[in-house]
Amino acid sequence: MDEVTLYKRVFTPVLMILIAYEWLISGVNKLLSGNFVQQLKGQLSSSLSGMQYHFYENIVKSTIIPHATTFAVLVEVGEICAAIGFVVLAIALFRNRINTMIVQLGIWTSIVSAFMALNFFFWQGGSVFLNPGDPFDEGITIDFMLVLIQLWIAVFFFSIRRRYCAAHPQSHKVHQKV
Repeated sequence: MDEVTLYKRVFTPVLMILIAYEWLISGVNKLLSGNFVQQLKGQLSSSLSGMQYHFYENIVKSTIIPHATTFAVLVEVGEICAAIGFVVLAIALFRNRINTMIVQLGIWTSIVSAFMALNFFFWQGGSVFLNPGDPFDEGITIDFMLVLIQLWIAVFFFSIRRRYCAAHPQSHKVHQKV
C-alpha cells in the first residue's frame, strides 16, 4: 500500500471515526438528557453577559434565543446526523467505494459540522492566539480544532471531486431531453 493510499484509506477514515464519535456522544447526551430542548434558552440567556465574542452575543440574543426550541432540535439532530455521515464516509473510504454521492456527502457533512463546531466555539469562547492573562487556557479549544479538521476534510473531498470529475466526465453531465 503506497503512502497516498494509506493516507486516504486508513488515516482519514480513522480520523473520521474519531470525529463521528465526538458528534455522536455529544448528540446522544443531549437527546438522552431529556431536558436539553427545554433548557437551551435559559443556558444561552445566562451566558450572554460573559460571552467573549461580542458579535456572537448579538446573534444569540436576536436570532437563537427567540427560536431556542427549534435550534435545540436542530443541534440534536445535526450532531447525530454528522456522526452518521462521518461513519458512512469512513467506511466508504476504507473500502475504496468513492462515487459522486459519497463525495457530496463528504463535502456537505464536513462544512455543516464545521459550522456547528464554529458556533459552539463562539458561544463557549476560547482563544486561538496568545493569552497571557489566562496561563491555564488551552492553545486551541476542541471546538476550534474540530472546525479546522472538518474544513480540511471538506477540502479533501473537494480534491477527490475534482479528480473524480476528470476521470468520469460522463457522470456529471446533465441529461437533457431532445
